Amino acid sequence: MVKGLDYYDVLGLTRDANDLTIRRAFRKLALHFHPDINKDESASQEFNRMCEAYDVLSDPRRKGFYDLYGEDALKDGVPDGEGGLKGSLYHFDSELTPQQVFSRFFGTANPYEALDAISSQFEAMTMAEQPKMGKNKVYTVELTLEEIYHGCLKKVSHKRKVLLENGEYTEENRFLTIDVKPGLPTGTRFVFEREGNITPKKQPGPVVFILKPLQHSLFQRRGPDLVRKVTLPLYQALCGAAVEIPTLDKRVLNVPIADIVKPGFRTVIVGEGMPKPGGGKGDLILEVDLKFPMELTEQQKMLLKSAFFLPAMPTEKQNSSLLAFEKAFKHPLEGWSKKMPKNVLED
Repeated sequence: MVKGLDYYDVLGLTRDANDLTIRRAFRKLALHFHPDINKDESASQEFNRMCEAYDVLSDPRRKGFYDLYGEDALKDGVPDGEGGLKGSLYHFDSELTPQQVFSRFFGTANPYEALDAISSQFEAMTMAEQPKMGKNKVYTVELTLEEIYHGCLKKVSHKRKVLLENGEYTEENRFLTIDVKPGLPTGTRFVFEREGNITPKKQPGPVVFILKPLQHSLFQRRGPDLVRKVTLPLYQALCGAAVEIPTLDKRVLNVPIADIVKPGFRTVIVGEGMPKPGGGKGDLILEVDLKFPMELTEQQKMLLKSAFFLPAMPTEKQNSSLLAFEKAFKHPLEGWSKKMPKNVLED
């Protein structure tokens, strides 16, 4: 049995080391000096020394006796004043192999298996029990499309309750600022930690504001895209038109529609939608509906039929009639072509 050991020095500790510090030091040294890991000739001897030190210092009764009387008294006892000895008469079996010693302390001779088990134990020991977190408080922050398009600093407020030690509640008005980046998607969550209700036994939970766009008079938002719905009268759907679209950044787009418009018609203006947080823009989608006349006079019906059934190769007399009709239609004073709007304006 080895004598003359300073157990604290063996583990690299001072005498004010607590239980957690002792365990940490032993874990580090035990895995370092284990014979399967450390092949140095002196490793086995050092391993037994630090196992003996840990065996004493990890036991409150042995540690207290050692701190008070020292190693010799721990192993041999102290005089009891009546010719005998008192004490624990501690004995560490140094004849055991290092593997047997390791297995005795860790429950396995495998140092790698022990590493996982001990790491879990130390994590549990070092994690102080945290106060429970209070519930989330969730609000909606409504923004105009213009605010989302350009980005803004939005002032918001909420009320939280504060529970005092005497059991009474007070109420606080809290004022916060949300940094809205251009083009943030609908449903973006702005989280303010520890802004929730305060109670003695719980940490304040977070306050969450969820972005919601307000209804816009011209556009609907679909992800990064903007949708504009317009209605064309039947004659423009057949003959073509230009649609004027004011944008969120105060420009006016003139969108020509040259194709014959059918139900469900849509056209895409690339890059004229909402800004994307990662860069670039979505698209502007024009969805066109048709407006049919409520009624037609017999003369209008006749003219429509004549247009649809106009011969591909009109005769000379038919051509003469067409030229006369066109001249009357476009006459600067008497004609009625001037009454037709060139552009489709806002609905």
